[in-house]
Amino acid sequence: MKNIVLISLCVILTACGASDGITRSAKKMINGKWLLKNIDYETNAKGTFNITILDKISTQCIEGSHWEFIANNHSGNYELSNDACTEKGIKNFIWSIPTEMYGLEYSIMLKPVNKKMKSTTNDKAYRMQLSELDTATMVWTYDVTIEGKNLLLKLNFVK
Repeated sequence: MKNIVLISLCVILTACGASDGITRSAKKMINGKWLLKNIDYETNAKGTFNITILDKISTQCIEGSHWEFIANNHSGNYELSNDACTEKGIKNFIWSIPTEMYGLEYSIMLKPVNKKMKSTTNDKAYRMQLSELDTATMVWTYDVTIEGKNLLLKLNFVK
């Protein structure tokens, strides 16, 4: 009986260690400056949609924004400077790569904060699936329902 418990414990610890290793590797790859090159939409719905993400920022505004991720303290920022932006400037956030939840094996979570690292959204955070990641490209996917229609947003970043 002790052997079964010991073997089970070893399997669990090994599995957790592998997951932590992948998370550490992803954090190292994300570290640095990125450009949100474009946002793709996948849907069967027809029409024009006014979509906002990350605390009501229009997708037209956030396209072309410059992002910085700092891995050693999980902070970062992005700059909104596009002509489509009603509110331009630098937005700060805290980020993490949380463990699996809601069927999302790898995801990234962003929490908007002010310059003093205090939440600007009453501790609300935004979680997107981390679909692709390498040293030069990163893709986040985000499911959105607009007027009863499902859309999949793909945020395409380049380093």
